Amino acid sequence: MAISGFNTEQSARGYLMYQLALRGYLVQLTDSRFPTEDMLVVSPHKTHFGIDVKGQQTENFWQYSYKPPHPDRYYAFIFVSLKKKSRIFILTSEETMRLWKEYHDSAISRGLPEENRWGINWKTPFAHEEKWDILPQ
Repeated sequence: MAISGFNTEQSARGYLMYQLALRGYLVQLTDSRFPTEDMLVVSPHKTHFGIDVKGQQTENFWQYSYKPPHPDRYYAFIFVSLKKKSRIFILTSEETMRLWKEYHDSAISRGLPEENRWGINWKTPFAHEEKWDILPQ
C-alpha cells in the first residue's frame, strides 16, 4: 500500500505539527491562499515564524522552487513512510536556498536545461536531521 501524493504532503505536515506540539510550539496550517509557508508557528517564547514543508514517501530528489531567503522562514523536509521510520530535516531559509543554488548552478554548468525542475539530492539535508535547535525557541 502507498500513500497518495496529496496524502503524503498532508501526512508530512501532520507529522511535523505533532513533533512541534510535543516541543511546546503552537502551529496553524495554511492553505493555498497563503503561498509562502505551509505553517505559521509560535515558539514557546512567543516568536512567530513560518515553515515551508516538503514531504515525500520515497528516498528521492527533493524538488522545490527558489524563494529569496527570509530570516523568519524555515524549511522542513519530511520523509513519511509506511515501512520505515519517518524523518525530519530542518533548515533555515538561507541554507535551503544556498543548497538549491549550489545544485542548480552545478547542473547548469554540466549542461542541464534551465527549464528543469530543481531542488536538492536525497541525502543533502541529512546533516540537518532533527535539528530542532535551529528553530526559534
